[in-house]
Amino acid sequence: MIRLIQNEFYKTFRLKKLYIFMAILAIHAWLTVHFYNAGGEWKSVILMPNGQSLPLTLLNSMAQFMTVFIPIYVADLITGEVKTGTLKMSLLRPVRRIEWLNAKIVSLFVFMTVLLVFSIAAEYAIGTLAFGWGEQTLYAGSLYTQTEGVWLTLRLSFSMLLPYMACGMIVMFIAVSATNISTSIGLSIGVLTATQYLNAFEQLKLYSIVNQMYFFHEYVYQINGEAAAQNIAVIAGYIAVFYLVSAIIIKRKDFIL
Repeated sequence: MIRLIQNEFYKTFRLKKLYIFMAILAIHAWLTVHFYNAGGEWKSVILMPNGQSLPLTLLNSMAQFMTVFIPIYVADLITGEVKTGTLKMSLLRPVRRIEWLNAKIVSLFVFMTVLLVFSIAAEYAIGTLAFGWGEQTLYAGSLYTQTEGVWLTLRLSFSMLLPYMACGMIVMFIAVSATNISTSIGLSIGVLTATQYLNAFEQLKLYSIVNQMYFFHEYVYQINGEAAAQNIAVIAGYIAVFYLVSAIIIKRKDFIL
């Protein structure tokens, strides 16, 4: 199992897509700052122009990228291996299928964590270069000291790994069921896009995983016990259900022939 995970780490950091995604996130942060400085009629999300506030300002926008990045990465991670025969070679060795799946899940978690850490670092750097570090952090209409602001940024940002992981498990289920990479990516993005329509119904909005990816950090910030528990239960349900279904498919599917 450890060797499988080590191999997944090696493949993740050799993947060109990872660095392309990093570049996209950095360019997005730079463009946001650029258009703010350009002024005019451009309506910017930036309310307090300083480096320490930028990562929290752009936290919501991370979700729109992850709904595309995760399907592309998982399709390459799962469906790509099936199509190229890499999975077949792995299963011919003394490797249990559930171990292979678990290694892929760890790889996905590392992928999302790396992107999140890079995003925070890039936004701090770009914001500081453009505006200076600043005296206080602004979030949700409240001001925080520099130390409080950094801690708040890290706490809210890393809390988003939970809904991102739930999204990843949905996509992984689609990937192990799909026959090719294009189908896996297209179907995953289509399903995630469709779940956004649940936002139109107040009673169903809680169950939209995309809505969770955009706004889960707000429940963490508010520290509303009942609301937080409901959202965590929904996300945990997604992770558990789609992990179990993916595991069943992996065990039953014929990859050898």
